[in-house]
Amino acid sequence: MQDQPSIIRPTDPAALRDGLVLHPVLATKVNFASAQNGVAIVKALGIENPGPDPVLDVRLTLSARPGILREKTWVIDRIAPGVVIQLGDLDCALDTALLAGLDEAEIGQLQFHLSARDLDQVTTTHPLEMLARDEWGGLGQMDNILAAFVSPNQPAVARLLKEAGRLLEAAGLSGAMDGYQSGDPLRVWMLAGAIWSAATGMGLTYAVPPASFEQAGQKIRDPDRIAREGLATCLDSSLLLAAAYEAAGLNTAVLFAEGHAWVGVWLVARDFGQLVEPDVVAVRKALVAREFVAVETTLLTKRPAIGFEEAAAKGRDRLSEAREAEFLQAVDINRARAARIRPLASHRPQDGSAPDEG
Repeated sequence: MQDQPSIIRPTDPAALRDGLVLHPVLATKVNFASAQNGVAIVKALGIENPGPDPVLDVRLTLSARPGILREKTWVIDRIAPGVVIQLGDLDCALDTALLAGLDEAEIGQLQFHLSARDLDQVTTTHPLEMLARDEWGGLGQMDNILAAFVSPNQPAVARLLKEAGRLLEAAGLSGAMDGYQSGDPLRVWMLAGAIWSAATGMGLTYAVPPASFEQAGQKIRDPDRIAREGLATCLDSSLLLAAAYEAAGLNTAVLFAEGHAWVGVWLVARDFGQLVEPDVVAVRKALVAREFVAVETTLLTKRPAIGFEEAAAKGRDRLSEAREAEFLQAVDINRARAARIRPLASHRPQDGSAPDEG
């Protein structure tokens, strides 16, 4: 979001200068996933001199309350009249320990202190929402780090794949989680279907997500918590299946419409070519080509268990021309991994002992 310009005025009212104008573009939400994946808090930062005279000895300092980042200072010797200086070196390392310890969201502040020769120093304050460790901030600012909440390495996912392998073997097929190695889309369909069937055996109960979660965000249940509690929103179940498919070597995407999320899996070794695919037609083309399957994950909570074909039919229906106005975007997990968006570190022991709540 573009913040309102901040202006410092001359100390001498008779001066010919009009002051300096600060143009910050800042994140308004931050979480542990942001810190772990190096997401910028300061997106752009400009200082404008709209007056007729140069301004000398400009100094801009950024700080945060609480101290989730180290204080940072930029020094500019001279800003010519009518010029906007775009500052570089915007990296501000975040305090991962502080963000990892948040169980609930808190409101913090970013503060800029701007001064120059013959000008009064001014301080501008910008709110920053610090989200809980397990909280995703919505598509508006955090679509790029959704993949951090796809956790293919958790024990619950391994158990899911083990059960999927058993189901494949019971049907006389290979139980290997072999991704695209066969080169056969039908084999991938069977693999994806077996993982779906294994997930239906978890006995999940549907949990209603917060209103407008796709934009405002929500707390995320990871696979281990889903397995432990037996509850899942549409986004929770989508991220669960995305994790299982990724662990099996398959490329996935999380699909969003107004008030809803579901998952897609590629039957061939492809992806959308970009982290965010906003065009429902591009998604529908992949469906028509039988290269991509959209799966309605809330059906995991139905009794009796719903088959994979019906879940795929329901997922496809949400992408139909009749409903395309509801579609928001697809977040491509494979592209996110290529952009080095890593799964959240769990900080849990893997031996079945109690998790470290710190």
